[in-house]
Amino acid sequence: MKRWLVFGLTGQVGVALREALVPGDAHVLAVSRSAQADGPGVTWLRGDLGAWDAPTETYDALVSLGPLDVFARWFEARGPVARRVVALGSTSVHSKSDSPDAAERDLAARLSAAEERLAAACAGRGADLTVLRPTLIYGLGRDRNLSRIVGFARRWRIVPLPRSATGLRQPVHAADVAAAALAAARAPEPRPGRFDLPGGETLPYDEMVRRALAAGAPGARLLRVPDPVFRTGLRLARGTGRLADAGDGMLLRLSQDLAYDLAPAREALGYSPRPFQPSAGMFEP
Repeated sequence: MKRWLVFGLTGQVGVALREALVPGDAHVLAVSRSAQADGPGVTWLRGDLGAWDAPTETYDALVSLGPLDVFARWFEARGPVARRVVALGSTSVHSKSDSPDAAERDLAARLSAAEERLAAACAGRGADLTVLRPTLIYGLGRDRNLSRIVGFARRWRIVPLPRSATGLRQPVHAADVAAAALAAARAPEPRPGRFDLPGGETLPYDEMVRRALAAGAPGARLLRVPDPVFRTGLRLARGTGRLADAGDGMLLRLSQDLAYDLAPAREALGYSPRPFQPSAGMFEP
């Protein structure tokens, strides 16, 4: 049986991937910093990528579902022999590269550098690399985007949104991201490349939020406000310690189209994500 070494199996995409495993896929060695109970086909190992050496053997696939930069550093320094590497990145490598927020530009730079370092390390070791860049992930109530908005709406029954928040979005379900990772790991022949993973529907930001509220916080409503009013409120919230990660870059992107081509992933991986039709359970942790 094939053997996969998987990182991030406790995260939202990892949970979805674990549920999609079928008998005969592979024996999965899953790495976690905390103790986990073994399950069918899954053996858990305790380890922190800061200083952890994988069991010495050749793996059919290494699958990273956690932070790309952390995994890239580990693989460079300590990675074992693997026939292929499948790693999650993010479309933030595109969307935040010219953000007015230094922290967001730094994130995009770190993602880009991690992709290059991982590609170089894989080339040096003869491993085929597949990088998957999902867009805005939702579906298991563990994201910090739509689930946070729904949580706010459940409490306050109203969600303020600037009038310019009409930029296009392609929310992608965690299970569809997991399916792409599994397709890359399962494929009889490697599927090397860097693939954006948008969701199956492109819609304006405000419509995306409306659908999320209708499903997860029925009766809550959007309050459209002028951009300067929203900007002032956002800065006041940041000043109190709330929404500390919501900077000017986030506000700017609300009006920008963040839409990506799924055709390359479809051709290489059979990627076929669902349209955005949320249910209440998708926002429950």
